[in-house]
Amino acid sequence: MQKTRTFLALLLFAAKLSAQAPYTAKQYGYRVEKDLEYGVAPNYAGIPTSLTLDLYKPIGDNNLQRPIMVLVHGGSWLSGCKETEALFAVELAQRGYVVASVNYRKGWHKAAFVANPGPTPNGYPSNCLYAADSLELIRAIYRGQQDVKGAIRWLKARSAQDSSCNHKVIVGGQSAGAFLALAVGLLDRPEEKPLACFALPDAPAPAANVTNCYDQNCVMQLINPTGAALQRPDLGSLGGTLNLNGYNDNVIGVASFFGGVPYEALPNNWLQGPDTPAIYLYHQTCDGVVPFGYDQPMTTLSAYCNLGFTPWHTNFMHTFGNGAIASALQSMPDPPPFTTDFLACDPFIPGLALFECARYGNNGSYHYAHNPLDRMQKLADFFSPIVLGTSCFTVSAQEPKTDLQALVSPNPFVQQLSAFLDKATEGEASILLSDVSGKTVWSSNRTLNAGENILFEQNPLPAGFYALQIRSKAGVGVWKVVRE
Repeated sequence: MQKTRTFLALLLFAAKLSAQAPYTAKQYGYRVEKDLEYGVAPNYAGIPTSLTLDLYKPIGDNNLQRPIMVLVHGGSWLSGCKETEALFAVELAQRGYVVASVNYRKGWHKAAFVANPGPTPNGYPSNCLYAADSLELIRAIYRGQQDVKGAIRWLKARSAQDSSCNHKVIVGGQSAGAFLALAVGLLDRPEEKPLACFALPDAPAPAANVTNCYDQNCVMQLINPTGAALQRPDLGSLGGTLNLNGYNDNVIGVASFFGGVPYEALPNNWLQGPDTPAIYLYHQTCDGVVPFGYDQPMTTLSAYCNLGFTPWHTNFMHTFGNGAIASALQSMPDPPPFTTDFLACDPFIPGLALFECARYGNNGSYHYAHNPLDRMQKLADFFSPIVLGTSCFTVSAQEPKTDLQALVSPNPFVQQLSAFLDKATEGEASILLSDVSGKTVWSSNRTLNAGENILFEQNPLPAGFYALQIRSKAGVGVWKVVRE
């Protein structure tokens, strides 16, 4: 009787799992590869900048065509770090995504004169948020989205290594990172290049009472740009110059957490293109940092809660927040798939600034992902059918010019590795597993049967890449395999 109850419970559990759409339920372990360099590019002051990412992968999903999620952190295009996206990255890797959390070029030129620079809300030097002009912020967004597109091409080129599908790529970000994610997905035609990103006159020498600060790979940098460092050259093509390896930087989805687009995006019709991706939009309606509708970022904090110091937002460009983007999408006759996840909150009342600034201070300016686990579930539910509805090119797991036909699974593997054959080998087959140096780390000689052949069930191999070779009278097969 106990065995019957156990069997029925297992059946119910299996039925529950089968009812869940793929990539929506947390069901896998994960591992992280840290600080992988995907390129080097000059920052706003011409300083070469190493660009790195952290790569999160599921364990135990047995999937050779994993979707890719690229996450972009926030920080006013000055600060922030890829590690801040770890929670979201883990949540998505446990659902079956390969997740890249990326660093990108940050920083922008400062104003030539500031009467009375005041404190900033991000813990940086008190005079770091005064932009030379609104064009500087747009140029910062443009450089950042070029970097993310370079990371996407880098990821696509190694899809076999990561067991990913390079046609199933989604990009998402928070705050400043959401601006970059939206630009990655929507800037898909050369004529959409912002005017600010062509060659401009040199930036002014920064005022003596302001500081040029920015993060590079999570470490604060302080510089004093002069001469050539103040030049503002043409920023080049939409996709930039990183990893021009033959792969495109197209994405099928964008997730914007309290982000937006610069003022010229909607008039110039960024939303309507040949490959406009599906869009998930999250925002709290009274956000005090990135406006839900149309305004300048940080107006609430800078104009009303700045304790008499010179406002820092006045040189920020006007932006359309997620609320304005949603309205534009709703007005389109044939919009791309999109969903809104908006939380209503009481707007800031300037006439009661003393009390309202306290309320905003106590509530993080409403600029954060409320209940982030719930947000991740909504995002996963929205993108699951889009991922499933996107085809991958059918690519054999085998290397080119392979005579012996077999499927090697699971790949990546942890302990057990099997080879599935349509028909048995004639006589014994020689089976070798080699590491990246060519050293044989495991071997066997045996007859392989039609169907599954368990090559081994336990192994002491370290995580990494290996070459599996099977040689028989039918020919030779070589497969790339990954030990998780």
